[in-house]
Amino acid sequence: MKDKKRKLQISGNALVLVIAIVLIVAIFSSINKNFFSYANLINVLVSSVSIGLTAIGMTFLIMIGGVDLSAGAVAAMSGVFIAWALQATSIHWTVLALVTLAGAAVTGLLNALMVIRLRIVPFIATLASQFVWQGAAYLICKGTPIPVKDAGLQAFAKGRIFGNNGIPWIVIMALVFFLIFSYVLTKTKFGRSVFAIGGNGEAARLAGINSNRVKVICYVMTSAFAGLAGIILSGRMNAGNPAANESLQFDAIIAANLAGVSMEGGVGSIPAVILGVCLVQAFNSGLNMAQISPYWQFVARGMLLLASLSIDFFRQRARERKLLADSMRNL
Repeated sequence: MKDKKRKLQISGNALVLVIAIVLIVAIFSSINKNFFSYANLINVLVSSVSIGLTAIGMTFLIMIGGVDLSAGAVAAMSGVFIAWALQATSIHWTVLALVTLAGAAVTGLLNALMVIRLRIVPFIATLASQFVWQGAAYLICKGTPIPVKDAGLQAFAKGRIFGNNGIPWIVIMALVFFLIFSYVLTKTKFGRSVFAIGGNGEAARLAGINSNRVKVICYVMTSAFAGLAGIILSGRMNAGNPAANESLQFDAIIAANLAGVSMEGGVGSIPAVILGVCLVQAFNSGLNMAQISPYWQFVARGMLLLASLSIDFFRQRARERKLLADSMRNL
């Protein structure tokens, strides 16, 4: 019965997101006719990859009651590091990418240790990390983007299936990750632990779930995905830029939140997050194509974040009222 209700709730969220995407497409297409074109659709999908990968990890993290504000800085640091390493060494880009991902994973481990061992509030712990890794990225490149000339990394980030007009393979890769982690969340013991910890941490502990281990995995996973996003962006932009990915964590949080992932934990769905990511990137792309001032774009994105948090607030209140009503009926 609970699974049926959860599926209905997810279907409702998905329907709302689809309607919102259609409205965004209609509005921005009326402003710029090129918005609704195959070329722009591909651009939106490619731009969605970084947000989408980060949103996968962020979904798991938010569902256990955590958050990571350092994801954008970790992505920037990863992009700058691999660009620097490609210039400074003759090591193959795939090896450097693995080293970069390992380094990103370590940043997630450090975030987890601050939250679990030092008992620092996740918001503050990851905000501190954001400053550290953003500063480190600027120190490595001395404030100047580092060119990426490696053909292998560029092919990885820009390659397409079925020729120049085909689908970028990083989009396929992102969809595969979404499928894998959707299965992990819904069909595995780890996924059930995520739901349990987010729903009631104390009850999960009493049930024998190692909450700290799950939290560590979620923090590490979020940073690793952010690192991968940074590597991809450096290949796409042909440079490791410390100023890139500044709002990545917020876009990922908005996408997850709009998809029904509760900021209070215990509620979420990976497939719905795909729609949330598409909505956020379509919104961002539409603002650019409508030639909205960058300053007003900051305002618009802030309003979108506020709207997503407000929606989450009312969803949570509705869930609490329903739980209260159900408990009263069982008396």
